[in-house]
Amino acid sequence: MKSYFIQSIGYGMLLFILAACSKEKYVEPTASDTAPALVTNVVIEPLPGAAKLRYTLPDDDNLHYVKAVYEIRPGYKREVIASLYTNEMIVDGFPEEKEYSVDLYSVSYGEKQSETPVTVSFTPKASPLVEAFNTFKFEETFGGVSLSFRNSGGASLAVAILTPDSAGRLSEVETYYSKAVEGRHAVRGFPSSPRLFAAVIRDRWGNLSDTIEQNLIPIFEEEVPKDRFKGLFLPTDTYEPHAGANNTLDKIWDGRIAPNGGVPIFHTKPGAGMPQWFTFDMGRTAILSRFKLHHRGPGASWAYQQGDPKRFEVWGSSTPPDPTGSWEGWTKIMDCNSYKPSGESNPVTTEDITYATTTGEDFIFPDNPTPVRYLRFKILETWGFVDYIYITELTFWGQMQ
Repeated sequence: MKSYFIQSIGYGMLLFILAACSKEKYVEPTASDTAPALVTNVVIEPLPGAAKLRYTLPDDDNLHYVKAVYEIRPGYKREVIASLYTNEMIVDGFPEEKEYSVDLYSVSYGEKQSETPVTVSFTPKASPLVEAFNTFKFEETFGGVSLSFRNSGGASLAVAILTPDSAGRLSEVETYYSKAVEGRHAVRGFPSSPRLFAAVIRDRWGNLSDTIEQNLIPIFEEEVPKDRFKGLFLPTDTYEPHAGANNTLDKIWDGRIAPNGGVPIFHTKPGAGMPQWFTFDMGRTAILSRFKLHHRGPGASWAYQQGDPKRFEVWGSSTPPDPTGSWEGWTKIMDCNSYKPSGESNPVTTEDITYATTTGEDFIFPDNPTPVRYLRFKILETWGFVDYIYITELTFWGQMQ
């Protein structure tokens, strides 16, 4: 009985403490609840497409938070809330370099806000949307057009690429999403004839740029068929597969691309050393315009990590290579540096994975290349600084000879 009495007292004290804590954290709205006093001494720091507001909070126990209400374009209002534990907030989403107004309200625990706000006005710096629009470039490339723009703040932007459809109406063919500081992308698959290309840039608040238009002629190219590709296993090459026969050299031209993994890839043995190189015969001579490297998927585990090639050279020849494996007769066609959209020092993002494993990374050969039939890839460095490599697929385009 005594034990039960002591337990009852303990439970009672616990309930009292919990009730007291609960009472401290929640203020019950009352009929006498009044709107708090307003903030004062507002200082404005213009930012790209935004502004930082600093202010003095009122000495008012009824203040719960400060609310900013403003319009970023006609009919589109935004609200930003800052708690009573800070004396600043950032208001953003402004698409233009012009004067905007922001109303600052003080709000009570009972959700009563001041009837008359403190209104401040300012002109933000050029927004990421404006910066991207002002630096946007279209350029002719093989089979289509390439685009580039500057996005120094790494803002989330979407670029809709348009071109006339069969009825002559501008129609969206692709949307490119990017947070890259240097946005770049290519849209391909068009014949080598005059064509209008257009683009509209959109930010995460739905603000739109003006339409960018340009008439361009895509450079003629065709895919080099892979039916005659074969490996040349020279004495100095690295081609022995890692973990069995499924990771052989021929997997890079088997046409099987799986961003989520599940297909064989070319994977050399760990411990093979760096640099390392492999050689193959395309079976026909071509003036190459570009090639696409599909990185290994799934991207979260492999792209831009471990044995994924980062820095490498491409060598070519129109005559059969020296059977001893020397570099005699080879000409270096280009130096390649793999591109990671989010930046080298950042974690691998969804955009990185899509670019590397689904879209595939394009490498453009220099102008006026010589015809080649035999190719040699010399890997100098991998993303993970390891001594083995893996590649899912290589695809080449150009003009057959």
